[in-house]
Amino acid sequence: MSTAQSQPKGQLRGGLWIKKESSVYSPEQVAQWLKKIGYPGDPESFEPSLDNLCLLARLNLTTFPFENTPMHYTKGNSMDITYEGLFKRLVAPSESGDAGSYCFGLNGIFFQMLRGLGFRVFSGSGRINEQPPGSPEIFHAFVHMILFVQPIEGSNETYFVDVGAGPVRPMLLEDGECVPGSSPSESHILMRTGRTDSSLESSPSFQGPEKFEWRLKSVHTKDSTGSPTTRVLYSFIEDEFFDADYKSFNYSVLGLRAGLFWENVVCTKFFWMSDEEVRHVDGKVNVAALMPLTRYMGRLAMAGDAVRRHLGTETTVLRVMKTEEERMEALKEFFNIKIPVESLKYIRGRGAELGKE
Repeated sequence: MSTAQSQPKGQLRGGLWIKKESSVYSPEQVAQWLKKIGYPGDPESFEPSLDNLCLLARLNLTTFPFENTPMHYTKGNSMDITYEGLFKRLVAPSESGDAGSYCFGLNGIFFQMLRGLGFRVFSGSGRINEQPPGSPEIFHAFVHMILFVQPIEGSNETYFVDVGAGPVRPMLLEDGECVPGSSPSESHILMRTGRTDSSLESSPSFQGPEKFEWRLKSVHTKDSTGSPTTRVLYSFIEDEFFDADYKSFNYSVLGLRAGLFWENVVCTKFFWMSDEEVRHVDGKVNVAALMPLTRYMGRLAMAGDAVRRHLGTETTVLRVMKTEEERMEALKEFFNIKIPVESLKYIRGRGAELGKE
């Protein structure tokens, strides 16, 4: 029998437990972060729970943008993912405005804040699939950060969390688990599977690849026809990864001269839908009953030369940019990310530069 088939529901392999560890951040820094994301409760009486984990993840998504502007608009063309640097950029008052980071930064600070709040959590990694829907997956090396959390006291029930580029709420680590996305037009599904090119098997008589790998699939209806588009976002394993791993992965991403981050200035941020917008995407919902745990979200996204607004199945182009000066203005207007005009010189000659001659 495959070991995956005997896996207890919602648990890490072998029923492993996550230890409670201390955070690199002080209680004062954790409280400052909670205030920044708009946590409505008293930090002094915070208790780890599944609901609180979900709430923190959603508040984090609507506070910090997923973005790579330092990769293109700083002298070293780098992304600082140190815990000190992340706190200074994301939480402390900054001249950069409402700055964010990409997966190593967003999940990195979330990881340590969860530890500071008493959650049992460890960090893992995944392989991104950049292929379009309908195409065979091609997974990159480990260049994505994810989290595993056991939020329930006295239980090793485990949840997968990703505030960088994944689902908008925690997902039970269970094959076939499905959770709602940012609005009714979107959902995410976890699948336990195996690579057909793997050299591992549970026994000589077992047919098929050993299912030691997870895949996150997005299902999204993008137009009024109701036809969903499905795509595997990335794969991941349950191994624990550490700071030295992410430092190496970060160097790898920064050094690439091809792909999403080299070719684009990326910025994505979720926002809470207004009551009117909620009714527009779902005429049957009881708006008064929606809380931060359940309220629908929209998304602003910049990639390449355009800023788009995604609301349910609808996408609206808000701005098309032809020059770096225009992109600088759009980053400030739509995301409150402030790029000094003198920093535009650092993107010259890079793949993401606009207005090349």
